[in-house]
Amino acid sequence: MKKVQIAGAILSIAVLFGMFLVPESIGLSRQGINTLGVLIAVIIALVTEPISIGITCILGVALMVIFGVYPNISGALSGYTNHILFFVLVSFGISEAIAKVPLSKRLLVFMIRIFGAKSERVLLALMLSAATMSSIMSNVATTAVLVTVVLDFLRVYKDADARSHSAKAFMIGLPIASMLGGMITPAGSPLNILGLDCLQKEAGITVNFVQWMLIGTPVAIVMLLFSWFVIIRVFKPAPIDKASTDAYLASLNIPSHFDFHEKYVTFIVCCMFCLWILSSWFPVLNITVVGTVGFTFLFLPRLGVLEWNRYSKNVSWASYFLIGTMMSLGSALSANGVSGWLVDMFFSGKMNLSLPFVILLIGITVFLMLIPIPIGPALISMLGAPFVGLAVSWGISPVVLIMTLVLCAANCFLLPLDTVPLLTYATGTYKMSDMPKVSIIIQLVLAVLLALWLPVSLGILGFI
Repeated sequence: MKKVQIAGAILSIAVLFGMFLVPESIGLSRQGINTLGVLIAVIIALVTEPISIGITCILGVALMVIFGVYPNISGALSGYTNHILFFVLVSFGISEAIAKVPLSKRLLVFMIRIFGAKSERVLLALMLSAATMSSIMSNVATTAVLVTVVLDFLRVYKDADARSHSAKAFMIGLPIASMLGGMITPAGSPLNILGLDCLQKEAGITVNFVQWMLIGTPVAIVMLLFSWFVIIRVFKPAPIDKASTDAYLASLNIPSHFDFHEKYVTFIVCCMFCLWILSSWFPVLNITVVGTVGFTFLFLPRLGVLEWNRYSKNVSWASYFLIGTMMSLGSALSANGVSGWLVDMFFSGKMNLSLPFVILLIGITVFLMLIPIPIGPALISMLGAPFVGLAVSWGISPVVLIMTLVLCAANCFLLPLDTVPLLTYATGTYKMSDMPKVSIIIQLVLAVLLALWLPVSLGILGFI
């Protein structure tokens, strides 16, 4: 066990015992203090990993009962009854089906043909491909699929120094693009559905599929191009000749024509996307329902491309347990008064600022909170309900704060601590200190862009 893991285990245990020394005079009940203590202990364990993420989350369920966060196990497991968990399982199946056929590689080749063979243009093609894929499939799966493609591509650099320097641009650009692409549609990330679910439950407001796209797509496109521009300025990839790029594309061995399975997967994905759009007018076509039906068709004998045994082995069960446990903790934080207490500490009283400045303040606050809590589901579960109440007290639409919360929390790439950037950080191609060189400015610009665009788009859609 590494030193950081030992330290994490000791610190987590210390928090669990230390929370009994915190007096209720701080404004929280004993149940609220214990809820906050369990959350902090679990987050420390998740970041330092003294035990695996999945086991930490399973243990977290037990801790919620042991320390009185919930009176019984049914409450502690409440997060696992949410339809979002089902969508997580479905999204991994869709991702595996796309990865199993040459569709993702074909998209990348198509983008490179359009934008050119220069190294900066190849990076742009990669980021656009990642964002496009991530708009309908998990950003974790998107990054996992493309990281091997990038590692293969980097072999075109014969010089070790050139390869090492260029790898920083590609390996940092990939997770950023995947996360930005998740803003395009509600299906792009479970966090989007988590935010929409909170908005519906707490405020009775529905943001449909098309409305989300009208809000998120322009932001994603602008930020994607800006991120690419920043990355090539900070980590300018070494030049490569067209012959090397062409040789790499040839090495992918992509068939010139779609075979039956690739056509079938493409057809299923296109049908799901069309039905998701129609869900804006026909609520029965719920995102999870449509995804589940499409997921099932991918398993049909002779027609489908997935097999249950293989799928069940490839599912990221760590992500499943992470979201389930964090949703249970999020509900407890709200029910036990912790969320409201935290929001009152930072945003007490009437906010006498214009709407763009309110959005900018909330956006920056969310990004800062992602440093100690680099887990999007935890942050949305913790702040969703209080933000709805805060919006009402400020006299603004809850959609404003919830959309700001979700779109910022979904872009947790200040440091490579979230699962998505960790996939590329684990390749050893860049240091933890490299990512902030580009991520700080990208997150600041995203906060500014949301401050400018959300009042306009939400006004057009009639939410404010």
